[in-house]
Amino acid sequence: MIPAYDWITGRLAAAGYVTLTITYRANRPVHDPQDALVGLDWLAGQPDIAPQRCGIFGHSRGGLTALRAAAHDARLRSVVSLAAPTDIARYVRSVAGYAPSRHRQAVDWIGGTPEELPERYTKLCGLSYADRIRQPVLLVQGGLDMITPMEHALWMERALREAGNQHVQLEVIDRMGHFCELGSQGYQFDRVAGLAISWFDQTLQ
Repeated sequence: MIPAYDWITGRLAAAGYVTLTITYRANRPVHDPQDALVGLDWLAGQPDIAPQRCGIFGHSRGGLTALRAAAHDARLRSVVSLAAPTDIARYVRSVAGYAPSRHRQAVDWIGGTPEELPERYTKLCGLSYADRIRQPVLLVQGGLDMITPMEHALWMERALREAGNQHVQLEVIDRMGHFCELGSQGYQFDRVAGLAISWFDQTLQ
């Protein structure tokens, strides 16, 4: 278990799902889907797992990983992506003018700028995988997310639909931030987990 994600794994488990959380072998995100699929391989080999009912949930970097992993492996039958940065190049360019420290952090994370590493940024662009994602996809997004702005979810929804995937749903939670915080109303963990559980219940039959 990864304690930071007990809020979702515990609620999924209570709803009857077997959960496996993963971390990444590398700081840079290029090979993140392979790490997720190693976990899927392990799960698929367990005697009490129904391989036809495997879904994936991810938040932020993990939300992007969930989309990319689904494009690579049809064994993932359903996707929930929370606050995913779906166009990294556009994000990096957009923060350069108003948040230089965030821009430097993002460039260091990826290993260079979009101009220096265009192929790497294409590999990290969730939008570029839209035509390979045929699974049902739930996109969950906070309306006041200042780390991954809401436009990223809107772009992904449109890209999936334009690629022919009509089993897509976008849930925008008004005034929620990147970490499920909602001002004085506290964290919206129950609400987000409820959306994910309902989605999996509908799509993992």
